[in-house]
Amino acid sequence: MQGITGSELSPRKAEYLKYIYARGDVVKTGDIAAHFLVAPSTVTKALSEIAEAGYLEHTPYHGVRLTPAGISYARFLFRRHRIVALVLSRYGLEPDEACREATKIEACVSKDLVNRICTSLGHPIMSVCGEIEHDQSCCCPPNNR
Repeated sequence: MQGITGSELSPRKAEYLKYIYARGDVVKTGDIAAHFLVAPSTVTKALSEIAEAGYLEHTPYHGVRLTPAGISYARFLFRRHRIVALVLSRYGLEPDEACREATKIEACVSKDLVNRICTSLGHPIMSVCGEIEHDQSCCCPPNNR
């Protein structure tokens, strides 16, 4: 699998992946459908496509689990969200508002731009909506990981 660019999944599928990562282990399709207020069939179709992309293992009637590639991508998605939210909060948005607005625009922000923003902010470790995780593929010096 090539390196992450930030545009591998549609915004909705990226939100599904983040939700599954946050829940941990196996997550049932019905739980995802209920959380996002969509039909289970809609979720099943999206999960199949995410699995085809290599980010999930989907066992019908049991649920989904992230693959190692899915875990890596979900971590990036959370990092991108939190960095975008942090930037927005620095322009006067309240934390909850910054988080909501970041969700609306984060899909337009590439990994390269996330890394540049991270560098310009001094490699922050905390955002308004949680810890910013850094790994070996990001822009941060080794002591910030």
